[in-house]
Amino acid sequence: MSDGHVCYDIMICQDGVTRAVPIISGSKVDPSIKIMEEQKAEEIKKDEKPKVTIQDRIQGQVEDYISAVEGIVDDFIKNDYKLKYDCYAHLSNLGCKAVHARKMRQFYIDCFNELVDVYNKDDEYYLEAWSHLKPKYHKKMMDFYGVICDDIDRLIKNATAQRKPRKKKTLSAERLVKKIKYQVEFPELRLVSVNPEKIIGANELWVYNTKYNRLGVYRAENSIRGFSVKGTTLLHFDETESVEKTVRKPKEALANLKKGALKKALNSMKTQEKQLKGRIGKDTILLSVFY
Repeated sequence: MSDGHVCYDIMICQDGVTRAVPIISGSKVDPSIKIMEEQKAEEIKKDEKPKVTIQDRIQGQVEDYISAVEGIVDDFIKNDYKLKYDCYAHLSNLGCKAVHARKMRQFYIDCFNELVDVYNKDDEYYLEAWSHLKPKYHKKMMDFYGVICDDIDRLIKNATAQRKPRKKKTLSAERLVKKIKYQVEFPELRLVSVNPEKIIGANELWVYNTKYNRLGVYRAENSIRGFSVKGTTLLHFDETESVEKTVRKPKEALANLKKGALKKALNSMKTQEKQLKGRIGKDTILLSVFY
């Protein structure tokens, strides 16, 4: 077939599409070849574009923060070295984080040390570089850079202090106390054990042995970590501070299960004090837990 002076024929092009293509100098011309070459060239061009890494982005931000601070340094000089500057607030408002401040720190330490050498007349090169300023202004500049260094250090320190600690993965309380054996109820004194899951993470556990009439208290060796349980054994308790005594009048001693009342009752008992071993058994009532 033809269209004026141009002839066409049907062919399957390289892109897999069947279309009518022009016949030039006796040969079929596949238009998809040019399109595919252009697409390939565009892809190569895209791949050649430099990729901006996170470190590159952070470094760019650091340079912006330094430029902002150096702008204030210029203002300090223009204002006859009397400008008051809160570098900490300035950088914080700009969004400067510890990761940026750490990279800025060495730059400003170098600036400060350079002025120290100028003030002490220890370096001829730096003296020449700062010769445009009168000697009395060298100390003012040194002090100004010293304040900047102090504020950068404070920003780093405060950011570290406010950082949330990484959450430690722990087994669920339900799983930890799955095998624990304890006495659920003691009707004679109207005592009922607390849910043993409450033991996990607590830093004080009061127990009562119904077989031997003993009141005891476990105290955690670390109040942040608290207790844990393995099988039927209590873990992470302070062996010195965890004690028990025989109760002569259990009904009176256990009338009030609040922390203060239990402590007062235990301290008032004249019976011999013994250290607890961490074993919780079928005769143990879990009186109370405290955090």
